Amino acid sequence: MKKIIICLLVTLTASFNALAQDLESIIKAPVLTTSGGITLSQITTLTPGDSTANDDPYALYLAGNLNFNLFGTVSVPLSFAYTNQQLSKSVSLPFNRFSIAPSYKWVKVYAGYASMQFSPYSLAGHELFGGGVELTPDNGFKISAIFGRLSKQTFGEEGVDPAFKRMGGGFSVEYKKDRFEAGVNIFKAQDLLSSQYMACPDSMDIMPQDNLTGSVKLGFNIIKDLQLSAEYGISALNRNINPNTDATGNSFRLLETNGDLAVYHALKTSLTYTQPIGSIGATYERVDPNYTTMGAYYMTNDYENITANFSTSVIKKFNIALDGGYQRDNLEKQKNNTSSRIIYSANISSNLTERLNLALNLSNLQSYVYINDVYSQVTQTNEYQNLDTLNVTQLNYTMSFNSSCVLQSAKEKRQSVSLNLMYQKSAEAQQYSRFSGNDIYNTSASYQFSLLPIKFNASTSVNYNYNKMPESEYIQAFTYSLSLQKTFFNELRSSLTATYSDMTNQAGKLANVINLRLSEGYVLAKKHTFNLSLTMLYSESAIKSRSQYAANLSYAYNFNVALNRKDKKLKLDYNF
Repeated sequence: MKKIIICLLVTLTASFNALAQDLESIIKAPVLTTSGGITLSQITTLTPGDSTANDDPYALYLAGNLNFNLFGTVSVPLSFAYTNQQLSKSVSLPFNRFSIAPSYKWVKVYAGYASMQFSPYSLAGHELFGGGVELTPDNGFKISAIFGRLSKQTFGEEGVDPAFKRMGGGFSVEYKKDRFEAGVNIFKAQDLLSSQYMACPDSMDIMPQDNLTGSVKLGFNIIKDLQLSAEYGISALNRNINPNTDATGNSFRLLETNGDLAVYHALKTSLTYTQPIGSIGATYERVDPNYTTMGAYYMTNDYENITANFSTSVIKKFNIALDGGYQRDNLEKQKNNTSSRIIYSANISSNLTERLNLALNLSNLQSYVYINDVYSQVTQTNEYQNLDTLNVTQLNYTMSFNSSCVLQSAKEKRQSVSLNLMYQKSAEAQQYSRFSGNDIYNTSASYQFSLLPIKFNASTSVNYNYNKMPESEYIQAFTYSLSLQKTFFNELRSSLTATYSDMTNQAGKLANVINLRLSEGYVLAKKHTFNLSLTMLYSESAIKSRSQYAANLSYAYNFNVALNRKDKKLKLDYNF
């Protein structure tokens, strides 16, 4: 009995000490701190004599953020963005957005646009418009839940791919302590039918779907430095719930079992041995054909991988990470052909000297990246122009080499050069990308020069891009650029950028593009930033030539306010 009483006293004493420390930190912290900022950009575009130009003559982009903190414990961040532009097609992340994520100690709440990462087999970072909560107490648990809209209904909207209103939600419970971790998660998503769709369902190119996914994770140390981890994922997907639901009775059930329902499985296990000099391990992963989760934007399936991995650091100069193994597809013999191959990835980086850095990356693992065509890049007149021209592309092979060398680093002068090489091989027959089956080569070399006493910077670069397409077609582009920057009186910054691009294809000349941009920026009282950018774009092709002029006037403002306690009085400190 005495031992029990002593244990209770020790526990209560520790709790009171922790509470006293929390109260002391709250008393010393500012009552309220507020910081934030706002950015406004107004862009005017003029294309004389070209009635086919799609650019809106006036565009507005507004973005801001605001963060409140009470007593150093309650944090309330808020952000928003708005534009008057209509993007030409569906994009993964809408520009007009609002989000707020207040937190108190280990409790965090999400509202507006938010995303969570449960598992690559269930909810894998897909953004929702709704709400969520995340609990991270000090006892090793992490509990997350989220619910909201994954996509809007877009039937009948011009220039936008048709889509159902898709709702989704789920939860995740994880526990991690010392050398043991475990977790379970479930995510559910469903398309809601509408009267527009029900009026003529046969004329639509899409069908309403229902998806229930989840996974179970487990990891522990067999011995001190040897860890075993495993994750099992399952996805139940109904590809057409139309025959079983009417537009007026959309019920968010756990799973609609009637219709085109199929269940898929995924498994991943790994064994890793870690030492101070590096780590070595092995991984096995299998994903069923057609495994799909609505909680991810894109996913690769129908493969089985067996790989080994190794990473180390050599004499603090070389960092090496190697992966290699065997991969096969057509696991259920649903295809006419089965392919198997050796898969690998290598990442080697080195700071050979204080001035020379090298990095080499090789991989034939499948991945998804955003790619923009060269013409869109060289004809861009502002940073917002090509928000909806990015193409999600699946790559089957990537190789890159990056190097940089500091030629001179003196008190008054600095010089450096860099060289970057990249090759990308995209997969064939992709639904979302116009770069299917392409071989993309990109080479760039640049030189930078700075005179520190007079705050002058200059840089020049040469870029070569070659895009080899199927059926012996190609597009290549040489791009030359020069940039000059000068700061006057510490507050006024001027820059001039000139770019010239020569583009050809298998038929001959494609286009010549000249892009000139003059920018002036002024900082007032360290809080207000004004920028004016004037752009002249001239493009000439075998069909026509055109000139385009754009002006971008932007304003950015940042502030912070703190309400402190000093000598038992409240004092307002601010910086506007």
